Amino acid sequence: MNDAPPGVIGAWLHSFEEDTETTAVYRPRDHPFRPARRVRRGLEFRADGTYVELRPGPDDRPREMVGRWRAQPDGRIQVTFPQGHGRPYELNVLSCVDGVLTVAK
Repeated sequence: MNDAPPGVIGAWLHSFEEDTETTAVYRPRDHPFRPARRVRRGLEFRADGTYVELRPGPDDRPREMVGRWRAQPDGRIQVTFPQGHGRPYELNVLSCVDGVLTVAK
């Protein structure tokens, strides 16, 4: 995981209020978010390559989907779910600065 974009390791929650048409913004899990009526999605990148995605469940409580992540040479992150819990995809990390993770939509 040495090629990971700097600062991406950790747990992030979607700060949808800060999104733009082309980017999704995430803040650290302990960020003082304002109350929201909808469930905040989350991403967690662990140093050992474990990836945890928080998705809204059928009762609107977040559910963890565990997978694996791997940094690609072009700055993208490949996410897979070996246990069949989801389709593989890539995240294009645009920046990770001062507690703000910005990802292309």
